[in-house]
Amino acid sequence: MTLFKRIQLGLVFLTMACQLVTPSKGVTSGILDLRSFDWNTGKAITLQGEWKFYPHTLGELPPDVSYTFLPVPSLWNAVPLRSQILDGKGYGTYTIDILLPSDSQIYSLYLPEVRTSFRVTAGNRVVLSGYPGPNKQTTYPSAQGQSFTFVSKDKIQIKIEVSNFHHKEGGLPNAPIFGTAEAIQNYILAESTMDIALTGALFMFGLYHFILFFYRNKQREAFYFGFFCLVFALRLPFVGSKTIYAMFPNISWDLVVYVEYASVFVLGILFLWFVDGLFPRFIETRLIRYFSAFVQFILVYGLIIKPEYYTEFEVVFQVLGVVFAVFLGIRLYQMVVKGLPDSHIFFLGYLILFFGFVYDVFLAYTGEGESSLSQIAVFLFFGVQSTIVTLRTARTFHKKILLKEEFESINEQFILTNRFYAKFIPRDFLTHLGKESIDEVRLGDSSEREMTVLFADIWEYWDIIYSIPLENRILFTNSYLGRIGPCVRKNNGFIDKYIGSAVMALFDGGIQNSIKAAEDIQWELESYNERRKELGYLPLHAGIGIHSGDTMLGILGEEERLESTVISDTVNLSSRIQGLTKKYNARILVSLTSLMLHEDLDTIPYRILDFVRVKGKQETVMIAEVLIPGIDSISDQKIAYREQFEAAIFDYERADFVSALNGFREVHSNNPEDIAAQIYIERCEYYQTAGVGEDWDGVSAWEK
Repeated sequence: MTLFKRIQLGLVFLTMACQLVTPSKGVTSGILDLRSFDWNTGKAITLQGEWKFYPHTLGELPPDVSYTFLPVPSLWNAVPLRSQILDGKGYGTYTIDILLPSDSQIYSLYLPEVRTSFRVTAGNRVVLSGYPGPNKQTTYPSAQGQSFTFVSKDKIQIKIEVSNFHHKEGGLPNAPIFGTAEAIQNYILAESTMDIALTGALFMFGLYHFILFFYRNKQREAFYFGFFCLVFALRLPFVGSKTIYAMFPNISWDLVVYVEYASVFVLGILFLWFVDGLFPRFIETRLIRYFSAFVQFILVYGLIIKPEYYTEFEVVFQVLGVVFAVFLGIRLYQMVVKGLPDSHIFFLGYLILFFGFVYDVFLAYTGEGESSLSQIAVFLFFGVQSTIVTLRTARTFHKKILLKEEFESINEQFILTNRFYAKFIPRDFLTHLGKESIDEVRLGDSSEREMTVLFADIWEYWDIIYSIPLENRILFTNSYLGRIGPCVRKNNGFIDKYIGSAVMALFDGGIQNSIKAAEDIQWELESYNERRKELGYLPLHAGIGIHSGDTMLGILGEEERLESTVISDTVNLSSRIQGLTKKYNARILVSLTSLMLHEDLDTIPYRILDFVRVKGKQETVMIAEVLIPGIDSISDQKIAYREQFEAAIFDYERADFVSALNGFREVHSNNPEDIAAQIYIERCEYYQTAGVGEDWDGVSAWEK
């Protein structure tokens, strides 16, 4: 999403609430006539105008009590003669009579923040924010707005009791919102959505610029602007509709007011450091440090004293803020005149923020509450300033790209050479040796580690080779090998060497990768055989042997001729196991000790095949056949009768040849292509006749 689109979306959220309310035609002498108002528009009404005001009165209103008319919204401080409250501290009651249609309907009233507590009564409904009282001891302040619904017709009187002894300002700085229940609900939802959307946007702005600073910590402006965004995002729930109460209903009023005031000072100092990061030394760093020290003093001082004292200086703070903003604006304009990079964009964003700030100060001074205009200005400012930081980051990255391209151009030949040699010595082999490139390899380099070795070979290879012309033998071999390599690499292995049609592959990281590679090779070979069948060629069958153990990777040869190799008993045994695949007509054989290391053994269909002693080995190796469901009918039958097969195997090992023979015959009768079962039938028949000695261990000795 482009910056323009993001700004558009933000403006939609920020103006949503404005479209859901309409100013009243004017409350005159405490009366508002809404009998002809079209409620079908879905809009609510701001109850602004002249309300009846009963100074120094709370609770029931005596018939003879005196009253006056006060404008709403307004502060008592702005009209001291009419409110009869000179310094903003006191209490009183507002009333308004609303004339309604004769049909009974559900209405709602929403009253935003009041200085500093209120009780609203409409019909038989009462709602409180804090607790209003006739003195400081009985008054509990709160900045939480409240809404409630009631059913009414013809006429309704709304009474608002207000008490303030904790703030320099008292009265109604915001006009109540009145309308149908649905209209008020939509208005509150729009206000909350606006605050959450703006908070979320600023939080993302901050996080984005922290990430920029993390990757380029010399870019101080990204850090300060990210910090600025996060503080502003933290401030938003404490101002406006005070969404902080939705998360923490019992939050202290003192804390809400403190955050509202203190965050302004923090934002001011962060903004100065941000400007200093964008345009170093254009504003005297010493002045910024002095101002930072002053802000720290204000923050600590605000924690010590009560809001009723430091709010007395609000006008002073506002005047100092305007002076500070004008001074900074002049300095920024001087940057534009001098032609500093990005200064014109920054100055534009600052003007937007400045006018939003001045408008906010004007509303606060006149007691008319807040407007969405300042929030729109803030959102636009953040968008503009994010553009500056992003542009600078983009230029930095562009310079890095140019340097990188130059470096790559210089080293292109070196890279191409390494890529060429990597086809002869795999990159993974170099990694295991701890080498970055082929030119670092030296004779005698070695590394000892536990790995899995996979051998794969075609059973019919030499028969086919001798039956085709000499010039086609390499083409045929490469056609087969070209299908094996991707299966190995896809499963995090690498091919160490080719031995004719045989492939020796290494896997580091567990037996499961080699098993999956073996299965992929078999499936790839099935696909290859389909094509060979269409061309009238004989199908190919590959046997795969797998074993895990300690290996020694190293560089052998002499100075003029080097070769990577693996020297290990593991290599020899996996090769011998592969040699047994054709004897048992098995696609994949693996040593059982290695197979037991599989992390998800329950998902692998396998059967114990034999206890063997291969050529050149004295110890016994138990081998298992890994079965692939669905690859052919023979494998499916092996899976179906593997329990019977393994039971017969263990009978055979115990020299119970009668039971074993019955088991193997059952398996073979259901799967005549099971060569292993046929082998065991022949063995059992032989040993039944010849007998076995006391040293019988059931081990089969194979010469290969």
